[in-house]
Amino acid sequence: MKIPARKSRKDYYTAVVWLALIGTLIFRIPLGRIIGDKGIACFGLSNEIYLAVAGAFSFGLSEAAAAHVRYRVRRSQFKSAGKVLGNALCIGGAIGLILSFAAGVGGQKIAEKVFHAPLAAMSVGVMAPAMFFFVLTGVFRGYFQGNGSKLPAMHSEILHVVFLFLGGLSGASILHKYGQKVSALLQNDDYAAAYGAMGASLGLLAASVFCFLHVLILYFIFRRNMNKQGSRELQKTQDSGIRILYTLIGTETVYGLYYLCFHILPLLDQYLLFVSDKEQSAFAAWWGAYYGRCLVVTGIVCGVMQMVCLAPVKRIAAGMERGDQLLAKEKLGVLIHQCAVISMPAAAFVAVLAESILDLLFKGNNHQTAIWVQIWCPAIILQIFASVFMEIFLYGRKVKIAVSIGAIALALHGGCAFLLLKTVKAGMLAIVIAVILFYGTAAVLGFLAVSRLYQYRQEWIRTFGVTFLSSAVAALAALLLNKVLTPLAGAAISLVICILMGAAIYMVLLVVLRAFESGELEEMAGGRLLILLAELLHFSIE
Repeated sequence: MKIPARKSRKDYYTAVVWLALIGTLIFRIPLGRIIGDKGIACFGLSNEIYLAVAGAFSFGLSEAAAAHVRYRVRRSQFKSAGKVLGNALCIGGAIGLILSFAAGVGGQKIAEKVFHAPLAAMSVGVMAPAMFFFVLTGVFRGYFQGNGSKLPAMHSEILHVVFLFLGGLSGASILHKYGQKVSALLQNDDYAAAYGAMGASLGLLAASVFCFLHVLILYFIFRRNMNKQGSRELQKTQDSGIRILYTLIGTETVYGLYYLCFHILPLLDQYLLFVSDKEQSAFAAWWGAYYGRCLVVTGIVCGVMQMVCLAPVKRIAAGMERGDQLLAKEKLGVLIHQCAVISMPAAAFVAVLAESILDLLFKGNNHQTAIWVQIWCPAIILQIFASVFMEIFLYGRKVKIAVSIGAIALALHGGCAFLLLKTVKAGMLAIVIAVILFYGTAAVLGFLAVSRLYQYRQEWIRTFGVTFLSSAVAALAALLLNKVLTPLAGAAISLVICILMGAAIYMVLLVVLRAFESGELEEMAGGRLLILLAELLHFSIE
């Protein structure tokens, strides 16, 4: 059965996915207040194994199932679509069991021998069963999307965040209190953090189990109608199970590799940092602050911007597929300009207001973390462009190009981090520089590949020069205003006023310096606001 879908709701799918990602980042803010930086470091290991390793298989099988089910449903091959689901569940079940068994039985060795974080073993062990349910949930999400509805996947994303908060925070609070008693008995404060991280991993387990039950119930609800449609299918239209299995594995491998290249950075960086030196105690606190504070602030900013910037990608790829290359090139130019207009001021404001933002969200001394955030800020701009270019390849069915770019960027990232950690002993600074290199490589290679694919030539002065100048002036004004207002009004009120004033100055500069060509603002998010501002200032958009 083709599950009913409403077009207006399907348009919200990407926004819901990014909101769910932002929710998982926000989860680390109250979690850090409960278990501290060392606890976040322990939780980060299990969380990243769950998201990067199990997530790669979940995403790969989801995309593979969606593509192959969609192909067969459009041709009324409903029995073959059912075979796709069956084969995908077999693959996902086998992979999930292997991953869960490896993490459950070998969690101690993985944490102690591989990552040199023995106290994280308890967190990894609790998380292990969640990998099985996470992979299978991805299969069902893809199956429903292939049948024409993204609503189950949207609901699943929301449920995942809800149960992560409920299970993770309650588990962390209860087990952290128990861990404090263990720490007092053993005279080692680290055990309280380790037990708190183990409680937080209960949130991953709860989220994965309930999301799996949710999609499973939906499947059984629609199963009868699917079987009725399958009974009317002619035998000659069916594909063999071996062929379906072979194509599923091939598609899953490509998409899984793409996901892994762009999501394994925190796990790889934690490994490189912890094995670079024997002084593990200092590194645990550093990594906890980086993972629980720096990546949270920058990740939330990037997530909000990507909700806006990724929306037009599908239309650009569709125009190119229809053969309307001129229109696709025009929309691509507008999208690149929009990415610059949004990402540059965001990065500039985060850089100049980093310490105020961190002090508002996190307790303790945030001075060192603020420095990491400030150095990380160029990666905000580069990540937006890299994400847009990779999405163009995905929608344009050029996934292998995205995989190649991701693999090159990942290799350079790993090599840079390793050299800086071993030779210069740069610590967390080495990780931040390597992250900038990763997104810089992905953005540059992605731009070159997209430019060649679309035969696109970039205009540089308006798009980047004027935008950069306007962002710098607005950020400087926000910085000076923040220094004056913070002692008088407090960090929270000062931060809001500075951001609003900085944004106003930035938009006025864009209008005065005529940063846009005629017709561009009509296509951009927030463009009408700039048009209204230009009319109030009596400036014409040429």
